[in-house]
Amino acid sequence: MNNLATLKGMACLGVLLGSPGVVADYATDLDQAAWRAERTASRCVLEHAIEQVATARFSANGKAPPVLEVNWHARGIQGGQTTLSVVSAPWQPATEQPLAQSHWQRQQLRFDQHIPEALHALADGRWLAISAPGNPHRLVISGIHFQQAHNDFRLCRGEGGVDRAFNGERLTLHFQSGTRALSPEQRRQLAALAAHIGERKPASLLLESHTDNRGDEALNLEISRQRAERVADELRRFHPALPMAIRAFGEAYPATDNSTPAGRYQNRRVVISLIKAEQAS
Repeated sequence: MNNLATLKGMACLGVLLGSPGVVADYATDLDQAAWRAERTASRCVLEHAIEQVATARFSANGKAPPVLEVNWHARGIQGGQTTLSVVSAPWQPATEQPLAQSHWQRQQLRFDQHIPEALHALADGRWLAISAPGNPHRLVISGIHFQQAHNDFRLCRGEGGVDRAFNGERLTLHFQSGTRALSPEQRRQLAALAAHIGERKPASLLLESHTDNRGDEALNLEISRQRAERVADELRRFHPALPMAIRAFGEAYPATDNSTPAGRYQNRRVVISLIKAEQAS
């Protein structure tokens, strides 16, 4: 039987969950989640690595349907059936939708059914979970920082870029605790947003910035203002004449509960909204 319980306490693939929708104490730092896309001689690859322990890899040969392979780099996997499911992110209402099944073989899983649906779920902000019958722990593949790499993966496959970094006319950036500077991934997201702005030609942008409730309230208000200004400065590199309004709220309006690391991560955010001409009038 698949002994996923042996993974407890290790830096595992994504996040280990003790019950549906609840992140266990040994969750991987959400700020460190990363995805990358690359083109090899014969395949397009979309990869998510967690330190030196495990790798989740979507791959496709041209227009062929993509597959998902999970390689476990440490000992402890003893075979057995597993189920791949779409699950909610920790800050969302708990849901779980089974997609496909596979078996561990030599420290590897391969899923080749319903993988387009799995990619679509990650692009929409949901996560993926791999579970074994009778075992309360699940391996969860985070969708954080997925958007740009997914765009690159689709371009590699000749599907054209998708605007999954945006929720309608809105982009949300999350920040590591205490930081104001933009990460390379955030700069890539803003570059994609700038291209989107060039196509949609909004009348203006609205930047709303929030923090978690850790630390001094006045300092959090200042941090939220500084983050929004960094975002605005980056966007002005592409659209210097576009009006941008900044609203800094500090910790006043959390998106979710601040009692967990996942909740605080969700609350440390700058929301960029595209304002159409009719909305601005």
